Order: sequence, then C-alpha cells, then structure tokens
Amino acid sequence: MSPGQKQLVEFAIQDLVAEIVKRNGLSPEDAIDRLYHSRFFEQLINPDSGLCREGPEYLYSSFLKSEGRG
Repeated sequence: MSPGQKQLVEFAIQDLVAEIVKRNGLSPEDAIDRLYHSRFFEQLINPDSGLCREGPEYLYSSFLKSEGRG
C-alpha cells in the first residue's frame, strides 16, 4: 500500500468511526472496536476496493449492510 493509499484508508476509518459514534451513541473506543471486528473492515482497509474514497454516509450504509442491518 502506498503512503497516499494508507492515508486515504486512515481518513476513511476516522470518518466511519465518527459516523458510528454519531448515529449509535457509542464512545469512540466502542465504535472502533465494533468496526475493527466487523467483516466490513477487511474491505475498507483494502485500497483496491475503492471504499477509502467514499464519503462517511456511504461507508456507514455499507457497514450496516455488511452487518445485515441495512
């Protein structure tokens, strides 16, 4: 993964964690734990998936679908 791709993934993770916190009333630590233990996380950290270029609403919607809730 290139440094630029790594940065995009890190920003996407930050955006998604913030969205999980906002929409679920979780602490940042709990939101991170929920994301890191999800099936969606593997897709998110794969720069070839293109997910790291999406906005927070799309990421959150995709995250919910991966959990069977969206």
